[in-house]
Amino acid sequence: MARLERIAVGRVSVDLLFLVLHGAGLTAGESCLEARRTVKPREYRPVEVFTLSGRLGLRLKGGLIERPAEGVAHWLASGLGIFSKQVERYTVGEFLERFFRFLRDTRLQNILMVELDYNPVYRDKTNKTKDDLSDAITAARKYLSNHNGAENKVLISALGKTKMDPMKDLHLTVEGQYYRKHGFGKPGLELRVTGIPSVLLPRRKETKIDYKARQAGLARRLNDARKLASFRKGCEKTFGVVLRDYAAHLEGVFDVDLTEKQVSSWGSIP
Repeated sequence: MARLERIAVGRVSVDLLFLVLHGAGLTAGESCLEARRTVKPREYRPVEVFTLSGRLGLRLKGGLIERPAEGVAHWLASGLGIFSKQVERYTVGEFLERFFRFLRDTRLQNILMVELDYNPVYRDKTNKTKDDLSDAITAARKYLSNHNGAENKVLISALGKTKMDPMKDLHLTVEGQYYRKHGFGKPGLELRVTGIPSVLLPRRKETKIDYKARQAGLARRLNDARKLASFRKGCEKTFGVVLRDYAAHLEGVFDVDLTEKQVSSWGSIP
């Protein structure tokens, strides 16, 4: 009460401020500091790592069709394709030489695996150089030279990367599968491609702290639905270019009758 009686006209605002702060147990400096502490920076949700998947199915020219020669089986094979087998013109050795050319032309020289009839011929090595296509070719040729040439199935997996705008760049996993003899009406060669935006993946020798900081910055840049949709659209266009390029190269090294192309929906990596 004594303090209230001392309030003069010229000091009303100053003393009232003192009373308010004194009643709260704070000084003016402490009040400003407390206010600054309560302001938190806005947190943005990190962009989820998503994938694009596509498939090319190539029906090759020059193959043969095997059917039963007589009886009901012959009738079913001739009319409905049941019991029919399609035999492609390329032996496994011929296919490998052509497919290795495709891998070299498209810079898919980081080989993960080569299998012939489910037998591992070449596997990814932890201490390898970045490009090991030549090693894979040597291993496949050596395997074929030691066998009777009756191989039927080929499976090859490789890694690649586009060289485009950083926000549209993709890391690629490519898997090629070939059957010399297979069911009637099916493509002899299939190529499955998976793409992941490079900007969403850790860089080589990047620490976890640096990766998280970079992803936080990306989340700030793509902080609304329109920007995120534009980013995804750019990646989708890049993936379409990749599939068309792969189809053109395969049609250049194989005698192709028809190429089927399919792109799957978006998928997320948990």
